[in-house]
Amino acid sequence: MSASNLKIVEPDKKDQHIFRLAISPPQHIVQPPLLHVWDVRKPLSEIIKEVTDHYGITNADEYGIQIPEQGEDRYITEETRANVKNGLILKLTTAPWKEAKDIFSALKSGSAGHRSDALEKLSISAKDTSFGAEFVKLKGVEFLISRIEEGKEKGDELCWLLSGMCALMKNGQIASGALNPTVLKKVSSYISPSNTKVTRVSLSILVNVVMNCPDHFLTVANEVTLLLLLPYLDSTDSGVQQECLSLINALCLKATEEKKKRFQERIASRELRVALHEKIVRAPAIQADMAHSLYVFQQLSFNLLHQRCITKVDQNSEIDQEMISNLRKNAFATENDNKKPSMVADDWKKLGFLNPLDPAKDFENTPPGVLALQCWSYLSNQHTESYTQMVHDNLGRGEEYQCPFAKACIAVTESICKILTVGGEPDSSSTNYHPMFFAQDESFEEFFYHCIKLFHKTWKEMKACNIDFPKVMSVVEEQIREALALQPMSLDQFWNQVHTRFAYANIKEMRKLKRISQDENNSKAQAVLDLKRQLTSDVMELIKQQRLNFLVKGGKLINRSVKNKLAQYFQLSRNHKVLHYGEIRDSTSIPSFESLKEKISVSEITNVAAGKYQTTGRVPSSKRHRSESNVENLFHIEYKDKKLELCSESVEDMSMWIDGFTILLGEEPSSHQARLDVEYLLGIEMSIHLLDTANLIIPQEPPPIPPPPSDYNFCTD
Repeated sequence: MSASNLKIVEPDKKDQHIFRLAISPPQHIVQPPLLHVWDVRKPLSEIIKEVTDHYGITNADEYGIQIPEQGEDRYITEETRANVKNGLILKLTTAPWKEAKDIFSALKSGSAGHRSDALEKLSISAKDTSFGAEFVKLKGVEFLISRIEEGKEKGDELCWLLSGMCALMKNGQIASGALNPTVLKKVSSYISPSNTKVTRVSLSILVNVVMNCPDHFLTVANEVTLLLLLPYLDSTDSGVQQECLSLINALCLKATEEKKKRFQERIASRELRVALHEKIVRAPAIQADMAHSLYVFQQLSFNLLHQRCITKVDQNSEIDQEMISNLRKNAFATENDNKKPSMVADDWKKLGFLNPLDPAKDFENTPPGVLALQCWSYLSNQHTESYTQMVHDNLGRGEEYQCPFAKACIAVTESICKILTVGGEPDSSSTNYHPMFFAQDESFEEFFYHCIKLFHKTWKEMKACNIDFPKVMSVVEEQIREALALQPMSLDQFWNQVHTRFAYANIKEMRKLKRISQDENNSKAQAVLDLKRQLTSDVMELIKQQRLNFLVKGGKLINRSVKNKLAQYFQLSRNHKVLHYGEIRDSTSIPSFESLKEKISVSEITNVAAGKYQTTGRVPSSKRHRSESNVENLFHIEYKDKKLELCSESVEDMSMWIDGFTILLGEEPSSHQARLDVEYLLGIEMSIHLLDTANLIIPQEPPPIPPPPSDYNFCTD
């Protein structure tokens, strides 16, 4: 058949099941990639058969297709064949069962060279779950465990062997409990500064074991102590550093009760903090895995505060009572305290205590419990001058504007515990660590010191009084969150941020812009638009009623249609059918309805408009006309073949009269004042109706209505 007789069928561009991509041949076939139309509705075996037929391969069942995924090639399966995209370059290669069989055979009975090649291939292929499942079927895991126990592999071969084992563990192909204590001790022995590759993989295997197999925790913890791991944080290999920190985190997370206290002491040690700060946190570039490990360590450090956070102050504890006593002494510089009990109680009141006769009761709420007392005590002892200045500056204000210092310290402690999620479980994917907490000893207490300074500063800037306490606390929390989001390297940088960039004035402006942006986004939502249309109709009816009531009440207008341009009183009848008007004899009183002798039937009115009445065809040019046409509150009424030219006291009144008559004529009010009133009232109504949606994002489209049930035979007990 000639090429001219071939018909090329183009796939339908609208068909979502069709993709255009390329498939490269196996390495032993030298041909260009096949441009293939991939139909996800076809079975994978049929697609492989089409490709192998194109390359002249007869044993199609021994081949599979791989897809590039996160820098690695992964086998496409029946479940994942729909994950392809247009423009991808796939690869025809050995089927996973065949690859597993070939590698396993070479490992068992091949020559030394073949065995080395097989280990290298295993370290790469084991990352794929399809290959792993086939390798496990061949009892490959048992073989790998026996090779580790024998300890014959060295150098790169050992690294590949451990890498294959590690990959199978991460893919869930090997239960962590399958590794016996002998293997774990052997793997632990491979941790050495002399071979960073083997060390990195060995650490990774131990991390998996500790996290997933509690029964082997003691074995690993006894073999790999924190003192042994500490030097590896100084490694030049970032992978070794990351796996080392991951193992430290894992040991602390899974520590048994009898070992938990020892691990907590290690986490809180200055030696470990300095090593992390100097060797890792200050590094120029930190990868995502390392950032996550730093976050987990940070969370474990914060969680050491949790027990204190949920513990009340012990009234029988001499230490707690001494800390409370020093709060007053340091605030008022009292060395020899010979004050009467009533004067001491006054001092506690000045510090904002709710229970001046027994200050310890103020720390009964948990959280923050005794942690608030300890942070406040740290402030008064380590930053005495700043503490005294804050207290006396606060007392220098009027009583109404004084900040309840005790309440502030307790609230700030509770707030930063919430912000830093003290006591929470580490997030499995978060990388949100804060470098400044690695940079200093007593970092939480120092952070509290800066936050209470911030609260004091913001209270002054807001000119707050006692009733404003929740508002100030809300602003301070936002200031802290915004500054932490920038990940300052030190507490000094944190203070500079909250002191300048996130001062109260800036937070106020940020909230305003955020509210405007949110209102704009919400105003485009279909549900809001529907509500606005409904409320617009209601508001318009309200305005119509108000305009008609204005006409029924009546008012004074200057009638320019009569010779003397008299001021007359105009009033609409209650049934809205007749306009009454007449002269005003006493300018200080409103004439009675019965005294208005002139009448115009509303049904006779044909037009109402602003400005002077213009006769068709007349071209005014006199100076007098020009001055009259400039009167802003002039309007006219046309009825039968007559007209009334009226002048109101203000433009607003003129709009009311015109709108009222326009409504009587069966039309919608269209004056500028009417539009302003609609906008104003509609804004109020919308705000009231959307009050419960504050700080919520309203979806642009309403959620779909679920389908009706298959039947209506509902059963209720």
